[in-house]
Formats: sequence, structure tokens, C-alpha cells
Amino acid sequence: MLEIKEISIENFEEKLFNDYQTLFPKDEQRNWEGVRRTYNDNIEKFYAIINDLKIIGFIMLEKLENKPYYMDYFAIKKEYQNQGYGTNAIKLLLSKTIKDDGLCIDIEKVDINVLHTLKRALFYEKLDFKKIDSTYDIFNVLYTPYYWNNNKTYTKEELNKIMFDYYEVNAGKERVKKYFKIKE
Repeated sequence: MLEIKEISIENFEEKLFNDYQTLFPKDEQRNWEGVRRTYNDNIEKFYAIINDLKIIGFIMLEKLENKPYYMDYFAIKKEYQNQGYGTNAIKLLLSKTIKDDGLCIDIEKVDINVLHTLKRALFYEKLDFKKIDSTYDIFNVLYTPYYWNNNKTYTKEELNKIMFDYYEVNAGKERVKKYFKIKE
């Protein structure tokens, strides 16, 4: 039976950090000091995705006061991908943790020549995530933001502000000013 269980940063480092380093490109990874800082500031939480007592993936989730959640990272280990675990994990996350608070994510902008970008967008859209009509240039990579919430509506400008608040927490104001841009 699939479950999502909150774990400590120590458990994440011991049991999942190697997967984090393997599953995400180096240039997309946050430095460990920054991850530790957001965890110690009670912004970042770690969740193990467990099936039949085996950890099959993880979620790194952030929450700023009076804002929807932000999913920093979500991954299913390669040997468990394309079996429905990701869909069920997100459904569990939305119903058990997110509830009415909402969830923001960003994914690489769809490029029809790069299959995984289209596949990822369709994955979230099937789960009722709504695309925000913005494109972010983050370290020269284009991203599309998405939002999930059944109860609250935000304007595009409000959602852009929310996303950039999270980016500032993770990267710092100076780096955001230098490397993070909204392209319309």
C-alpha cells in the first residue's frame, strides 16, 4: 500500500540524498547548506514515498506563511517509474497534506522535441494542475509554473509573486535578481 511519510532531514540525507543527486541534473540541485537552512527555518519538509515498506521516491515540499505550498522536488526512483506510483503519490499529497492550501510547481517548458517535457506537463495537467500563463528563465533554462487548488483563485501576477518569494528563499534575493526572469 502506497503511503507518504514525513521524514527528518537526517533520514533524507541518509536514505534519499544519493537518489536526489542521481535523479536531478547537477545544475537543478540546490546546495545542501541551503536545503538545511530552509529545513531549520521550518520551511522545507521531506516526505518519503513508500510502497510495501520500500522507499520508492520522495517529495521536498516548502511552505511559507499565508502562501500555498511549493513542491521543490518530486521523484520516483527509476525502477518504479511508469507504474502509477507518481500519480498516486501526488493524489495522496494533495488530499492529506496540501488540502485547501494549494500547491505551486514549476516544470521545464514543453519542447515538442524533448519527450519528457511534454510527458511531465501532461502528468500534472491530468492531476488538475493549471498552467500559469508565464515563462520563467531560471539560469537560462525555461520553466512553466503550475498551480493546484480547488478553493482559491489567484491572478497571474499574484502567482508569479508567490513563486518568486519561494525562489528568493532558496536562492537569495541577489541571485534571483540576476538569474531569474519572467518572460512573457
